[in-house]
Amino acid sequence: MRRRISKMKISGVESGKATTSRGTAEIKILPKDRPKGLISSHEGGSGQLSPLEQGMLVAENALKDVPDTREEIVNELKERIDKGEYKVSGAEIAEMMLRRRAADRIR
Repeated sequence: MRRRISKMKISGVESGKATTSRGTAEIKILPKDRPKGLISSHEGGSGQLSPLEQGMLVAENALKDVPDTREEIVNELKERIDKGEYKVSGAEIAEMMLRRRAADRIR
């Protein structure tokens, strides 16, 4: 028995909708790939940022001022180690590493 294969007809309108939907999905799924300063994700854009985009911009600007390491804490720990005041057992280090790993899995 032979199966009859039907062909799907797609007009320009449907293909345009699919292309637009794909772009919107990529922006929502991959925000890190989104260009900086992108205004309104809506087609035809009004030039205003959505509340989500405004929040992302505020967070991004706040993070610019935060250093990658907290030098004051690093320096304090170095001093305590040099003076022999900071002692941590291998068991404590291992426990903290496992806790960190578990916390990272939750994210």
